[in-house]
Amino acid sequence: MLAAFGWDSRGQLRYYDLLRVKPSASAAEVKKAYYKEARACHPDKNPGDAEANAKFQKLADAYQVLSDPESRKKYDREGKAGVQEGNVKMDPSVFFSLLFGSERFEPWIGELQLAMQTGQLAKAMERGGPESHEEVLEEEMMSDNSKVLKRRQLHREVHCAVHLREFMNDFVYRRDLAQFEQRARLEAADLAQCQFGPELLASLGEMYQLRAEIYLADELVGRFSLTKQMAAFKHSGKTMQHKFSLVSNGVNSLLQVKKVHDASKAPPEEPAAATASSEGEVSAEEQARMKAVEEKMEQALDQALPLFLQTAWAAVVTDIDSTVKEVGRKLLKDKSVPWQIRVRRSQALQRLGQIFFEEGSKALAAGGSAQTMTSEVAKATLQEALMASVKMGK
Repeated sequence: MLAAFGWDSRGQLRYYDLLRVKPSASAAEVKKAYYKEARACHPDKNPGDAEANAKFQKLADAYQVLSDPESRKKYDREGKAGVQEGNVKMDPSVFFSLLFGSERFEPWIGELQLAMQTGQLAKAMERGGPESHEEVLEEEMMSDNSKVLKRRQLHREVHCAVHLREFMNDFVYRRDLAQFEQRARLEAADLAQCQFGPELLASLGEMYQLRAEIYLADELVGRFSLTKQMAAFKHSGKTMQHKFSLVSNGVNSLLQVKKVHDASKAPPEEPAAATASSEGEVSAEEQARMKAVEEKMEQALDQALPLFLQTAWAAVVTDIDSTVKEVGRKLLKDKSVPWQIRVRRSQALQRLGQIFFEEGSKALAAGGSAQTMTSEVAKATLQEALMASVKMGK
């Protein structure tokens, strides 16, 4: 067991110290510490800073080891030498959290469906082995894993509803509107700094307002009133708009995939170009042809990356729509409290939504949108998220 808390036998800073946690830290504490340290030295926040970029990579290396129970045990026993070998695996929750900045939004939106589904599928493929990926994919759609996802989604909704309930106490119980609004704006300003933060903030604020509007119309005006019907129509229109965006981006992504596939196909070989030397070496003409194919494929892939990100983002938005709908039901139709409290919760949610939407829109207007990123930025964003989310296998 490594005895000293500080430097290892080779004079290198230990993984626990890089993350600023004790060797006895829980998995949750390790994850929280990693997110905190990684945000501080993220390349996006430190452009051109080689030292910050190097530290970001070292933090990713540390998290790769300490986030996996088996590799962590080996590290505790043998140090870095014990975890040098092994396959690289990706942690989907970390990948999507870093990609969309959703880690900071976790109390508000929970773990994204994309991360949950990818994680479940990866585990199933590990169990099934590389020879049965297609069969595993089909079984996943029909097996008990769908029940696991449903339970995780329910836990996610309850977690978000409880967080909202606690956050709104200043408004609901203490009736301190000024304090509530100050906290909300400070929170929104912080959330807007994340990757895709302005977009997430605006979408979340919009859905909060719509859910609150529906409940207030139902409770104060009437279930079958025109006001309630108009509020429900607005909500349905917004969700349909988001679903259409997802389908549209999905179709465009498939077209881009076809372009990448077409670019990967080499043109028919000419007899002269296909001729190899007597030693079996590839001719200069063949090398040039292969290089041209590679460049064409790389160019097509670079052009496709921003669209792939937009499609993933559209999926995140539709996920937030459905999640906020259920969170709103649990929060605003809580029969354990008087109807007056439920009304005040609705009013607090409506005001919170307005503040989130205002701050998100303000950040977007200031040029904070991640949806307009170039192919170079998209590639760097994906690489950084992937680099920081991989962990060592056994």
